[in-house]
Amino acid sequence: MAPPAFADSAQNVTVLPAAPRFSPRATSILNAGETGYLLAQEGDNRLLWIDYATGSASPLAVTLPEIPRYDFENGYWDHIQGLNIGGGGYYGDGSDTVALYSATPAPHVTLQKGAGAVFADVRLPEGQSYVGTFGDTVLTRTGEADAPTGYHLLRYEAGQLTDTPVTGFPEGAVLGGLEDADATSLILRYKDSTGGWGRWVLVNLSDGVAKPLPDRPVPDDPWSVRSFRLGAGTILRDGSDLLDRAAPHAVLRTVNTGSVSYDATIVPVGTAILAVQRQNPGNNEYRGSELWSLPEEDEGMAPPVLRQAYAQVVLAPDGTALVAGAKTAEDRGDIDWAVHRLVPTAGGGVEARRVRTVAPMPARVYGLSLGSGILTTAENSTYYQPGDYYGVYRSTWLSSAGQPQPVRTTVDGLLRTGNCVTFIPGRCVSLRASGDGFHGQRTAADDRGATLLYKNGESAWGPRVDTGGERVDDLSGRFGVTVTGVTGDSPSIVEFKPPTGGTVLQRTDSALAAVWGSTLWSVAKDSPTITSKTLPAGAAGASFTTPNACVPTELQAAGRWVYWSCEDSEWGPEAGSGVYDRLTKRTMRVPGRNIRNVLLGDGYLVRQSGEGLRLFDLHAGLPATDTVPQRVVVSAADLGPDNKPEMGWTVDRFGGQIAYAGDDERVRIVGTGVPAPAVSVIDSVVGGTTFNLAAAAPRWSGTWWTSKPTGAWRLSLTEAATKTVVRTVSGADARGRVDAAWDGRNDSGKIVRNGAYVWTLTAEPADGIGADLTVTGSVTVTGGAPAPLPAWRDVSGDGRGDLLALTSAGALTVRTGTGTGGLGMGASATGWPSTSMVVPFGDLSGDGCNDVLVRSSAGVLTRYDGGCGKAFSPSGVRLTIGSGWQMYNMLTAPGDLTGDGRTDLVARTPAGELWLYAADGAGKFKGRVRVGGGWQVYNALVGTGDLNGDKAGDLLARDTSGVLWRYHGNGKGALGGRVKVGGGWQVYNALPGVGDITGDGRVDLIARDASGILWRYNGTGAGTFSARAKIGGGWQMYKTLS
Repeated sequence: MAPPAFADSAQNVTVLPAAPRFSPRATSILNAGETGYLLAQEGDNRLLWIDYATGSASPLAVTLPEIPRYDFENGYWDHIQGLNIGGGGYYGDGSDTVALYSATPAPHVTLQKGAGAVFADVRLPEGQSYVGTFGDTVLTRTGEADAPTGYHLLRYEAGQLTDTPVTGFPEGAVLGGLEDADATSLILRYKDSTGGWGRWVLVNLSDGVAKPLPDRPVPDDPWSVRSFRLGAGTILRDGSDLLDRAAPHAVLRTVNTGSVSYDATIVPVGTAILAVQRQNPGNNEYRGSELWSLPEEDEGMAPPVLRQAYAQVVLAPDGTALVAGAKTAEDRGDIDWAVHRLVPTAGGGVEARRVRTVAPMPARVYGLSLGSGILTTAENSTYYQPGDYYGVYRSTWLSSAGQPQPVRTTVDGLLRTGNCVTFIPGRCVSLRASGDGFHGQRTAADDRGATLLYKNGESAWGPRVDTGGERVDDLSGRFGVTVTGVTGDSPSIVEFKPPTGGTVLQRTDSALAAVWGSTLWSVAKDSPTITSKTLPAGAAGASFTTPNACVPTELQAAGRWVYWSCEDSEWGPEAGSGVYDRLTKRTMRVPGRNIRNVLLGDGYLVRQSGEGLRLFDLHAGLPATDTVPQRVVVSAADLGPDNKPEMGWTVDRFGGQIAYAGDDERVRIVGTGVPAPAVSVIDSVVGGTTFNLAAAAPRWSGTWWTSKPTGAWRLSLTEAATKTVVRTVSGADARGRVDAAWDGRNDSGKIVRNGAYVWTLTAEPADGIGADLTVTGSVTVTGGAPAPLPAWRDVSGDGRGDLLALTSAGALTVRTGTGTGGLGMGASATGWPSTSMVVPFGDLSGDGCNDVLVRSSAGVLTRYDGGCGKAFSPSGVRLTIGSGWQMYNMLTAPGDLTGDGRTDLVARTPAGELWLYAADGAGKFKGRVRVGGGWQVYNALVGTGDLNGDKAGDLLARDTSGVLWRYHGNGKGALGGRVKVGGGWQVYNALPGVGDITGDGRVDLIARDASGILWRYNGTGAGTFSARAKIGGGWQMYKTLS
């Protein structure tokens, strides 16, 4: 789940909640009274009165002069601020009375009950300085803070201010400071001639008389006692001896303090003595320490009262105490921090009761990136270990349509960086987004010199490349640019291979490089020309030169746009920066001195300056005036002074939004108002054109990287021969990358049959802008169930025989059988040499579609794969069978002569020898086998297919006298004796076998006479033909019919 966001008052702005900082918000309980307590807290200049019963907070009218700062690494308030929020009665202690001291116009203390009305204003007498207020008594001193000469108790009694000096110190005593106090008593320090740590007295606030405390339990040892602390009716001596306040020489109990350090906070609560250690950074303690009830010598340690607690425990008048902490200890993750009331229980125990949750401090956003609607923040939440880990990466998936809203949030891997210092404000981590769910840090490399990426949503390391420690400079999908050194010269081009691998494709001598999808843009050193090439192969692409021939020092690419900047100096002329449109080949200058203050999106760019973030709208193209619509999208006040590109603000190259972190550490997502271009494929890796189902765990797959997120997508597999969709694979919400796979089974879970299949990927744009994405390709399945052979001579995929007709102009047209004896017009392609010998064939390639053999005038025989309705083109899918075929003057395909179910080829030499080329089942032919000689008597050989129904291919031969003879194949690679069909066939100049064009299941014969009339001879199925029927005239337009 993602925490809720809200819309800012500014249009098209979504504000995301800040993550909680790893260490809890520091609090200071300034006064614990009868009905509530006064609280100051880190990051808030208000003074809050908290009601015990309800936990509600009422702010005082007076605020702190500054927002309190806290060094969570070392566990101290910022003493430079001098805010007096360490407790000690400055704001009152021991009752609901809140004291507010002011030095102007004359020093005075205003007293009020909680956050309520003022009931007294105590003006300090001349020469007295404020120390604190306890109950309704104001304590002042004379002399300096480190050398007091006296103490006074100021009270309003019957409307009059009384001033009672503290008396009872021994003669010659050198006064010290205030040790502890509550609403009835003070403990003050002083020194006498005995030396040691000093001496202590208990002062009754009602009369100001000091009485000595038993600070010499060992009479001859002036160093045996170091401190006293007041409890409810008790006094704690040196953290271990609990004394009766009414009779301080009586020791009620003694506990063992050997388990705590000298600076631990130790307080009495009831008869229990509680202890909590100060924060110990050396032990990575940044969330407080355990709060224990100390045992006596012969007792074991009980479970802690709180597993984590702040080292400030404040006593309330009723004998309870307040402390900030948590009941559960968490080394990582969020912590349930609250103010707890420690209540004494029967038997000397203590129970912690929750009073009020302490809201966490917002985690500091060290850096951020945004790609395909996935926001990555580097922040000091979840875990902290200085010098090593500074927090975590957090991923937030944003909705794509309309106003972006968080969909889900994950806490990912630990953040390692050498650029951040906790006590210095600002951003310090530069991030890059790949656009397909990965991110990299501009300084991130592991201890072994590998450049790393992290996957959004996962805690483990992602893919990494051994670059020798180079940093990520640019990312797009699987490709990245890494650089080293200060200048970043000689970038490396890398390919990341999830889940953990990668490789260096090229170590360049270029000065700059940027990547978008599979297109790499780069600049040679000292060159003004920017060139492109396709990855990973490196095929050269477009290039351009900067208009003023300046040498770029910065380069970015997104969509159809390329941005460059030439280094400017503060005192020299502007070298210039600009943007290039790959579509129109135009360039436009970007005004101003732009030194790494511009980020390029797909259709816009954003520049940071003193006015904030200014957007330049490029989506309509670059006009001749070099002026495009522009506007400020984030003001300087909102952006803040510490934000820099790809640290404090960024753009989504793969979707269109802008993100920046505010001073409150909440990230704002700002709409650009620029419509994102239609989604397109910017890189792909697709399985081979052959898919062998006989392989172990067969799997055909594809990955398509897209220019922006897609919503619902589907991959359909269509059998080419039948045009039937056999399988559909679908998914939703692909962030910049669609991964789809096919196991070779149909929607029913059955293995598909062999043959050609067309795959089509369709994806909707997630933002609803632009047309759906559609890409297609083909794959041939092998190793599965044999596909039924396509109908004899059917090249259009409709199950009927067809005729191939070639014109002298080089157009090869499929004349499709109608099934009723006619021939229609099918697909056509030009560019064929008119000298080509076209031989219709069976499915030699095994893709489910009949193929065509073409012999060139040079004697090269080539197989052109059929597309079951597509035209045969000279540039189509093809395979060279071999050369030297000019030795034959006739080539024809009679059908299956060998009985193996595959179409075979026969070839005749001018000398009359007939040779058989049997199909080898792998797309070519076996070695030739001699059928016989004497075939030179025939001027036409016609492969007809099976004329007599015995499943073997047959051959027709016409002799020079016009007699047509029939040769039946025997299925064993030979032909039977010839049988006369009839005479008079010399009137025809073309005799192609066309398969069944009448729809009766028998192969037919076509004949064209000298006048161009085309005749049909219907096959009888017994090796003979019925009387001819006229199809039509005008067929002399074709040079050959086959």
